[in-house]
Amino acid sequence: MFISALCIIKNEAANLPVWLSNMKNVADEMVVVDTGSTDDSVRIAEDGGAKVLSYTWQNDFAAARNFALRQARGDVIIFLDADEYFPEAVLKKLRLIIAQLDSKPHVAGLCAPRIDIDIENPNNQFIDVSVQCRVFRRDCKFEGTIHETLQIPEGMELLQDDRLLFYHTGYSASLIRGKLKRNLQMLLARQAQPDYEMQPMDYRYLMDCYYGLGEHEKALAMSDKCLAHADELSAEISYIHKIRVKAAYFLGLPASEIKSMIEEALKVGNRAYFLQLMGHYLWEHGNREEALTYVQKGLAVTKEISPTNAVYELLPYSYMMQGESLIEKGEETAGLEILARAVQNFPHVPLLKKSLQRAQAYCYSRK
Repeated sequence: MFISALCIIKNEAANLPVWLSNMKNVADEMVVVDTGSTDDSVRIAEDGGAKVLSYTWQNDFAAARNFALRQARGDVIIFLDADEYFPEAVLKKLRLIIAQLDSKPHVAGLCAPRIDIDIENPNNQFIDVSVQCRVFRRDCKFEGTIHETLQIPEGMELLQDDRLLFYHTGYSASLIRGKLKRNLQMLLARQAQPDYEMQPMDYRYLMDCYYGLGEHEKALAMSDKCLAHADELSAEISYIHKIRVKAAYFLGLPASEIKSMIEEALKVGNRAYFLQLMGHYLWEHGNREEALTYVQKGLAVTKEISPTNAVYELLPYSYMMQGESLIEKGEETAGLEILARAVQNFPHVPLLKKSLQRAQAYCYSRK
């Protein structure tokens, strides 16, 4: 098995040392495609042992990635972005995990959780999680000028393997706005072409950009357009409802309207997620008993604590509400156990640690 590590870059001098260090431990070759860097990216990549090729940017991410694929010699590709990396524990077993492809000829690639973290926060604060495919066979290709997607050969499939978990730093606060503005400009330019016909996923991507840029009224409008194409966007329906509710919240829409949106989402979306989201919303508005009822129902239907589960982002705060409420009711041992277990399962959430410390101090003062 020959592994090629590929990367598309432009002005990635700050991120490349980590990428190079990551990949040189597992790849048989490293190929970096530069699309016009003006910093030290090219020198850093060459000094780090990568083969560097120049590519004229064409406002097409898939074209750039496919160019890189054509330069690779490996039968297996690792295509991390420059701001993505595997933790040390994963690196140690990475080649062994990838080797499973040898015995599974029907599997075109391996998907894994990508954990978005904010490296500008002292605790590398958790932002979000998604499932992405970064390890695949070389006969795969990319399509899509902006949000490019991996296309696999007919008759093959992608396999999810959570052992390949990796981190992404590109959504840190000072970086994400620039990326969203770039994507929005490209989307609007494409939309303005006289012969271009809008696709349902275009509304989804526009919704993302507007929401990330804080243009919540436009994000809400795009979410409505997405829901008008619910059948075509069925795989995205929970996410669309989530952004819709959050945009409405930031716009300060009436509580009755937001509750109605969540109730609508409960009919079609991730039930565990939206039950807990309703609980969090009610809790914030002082309806604590009703909030706990929703949270308990949501926790009851949560099948697993996994970064790939959409409800993962809400669970730390659901457990915090549950634990604090038990302590307030005098069930101190049970409440502390829930908080301690939550801190163990979600070490990336500083607020949980503070909650446990407060609870411990409160319980100690009552003895």
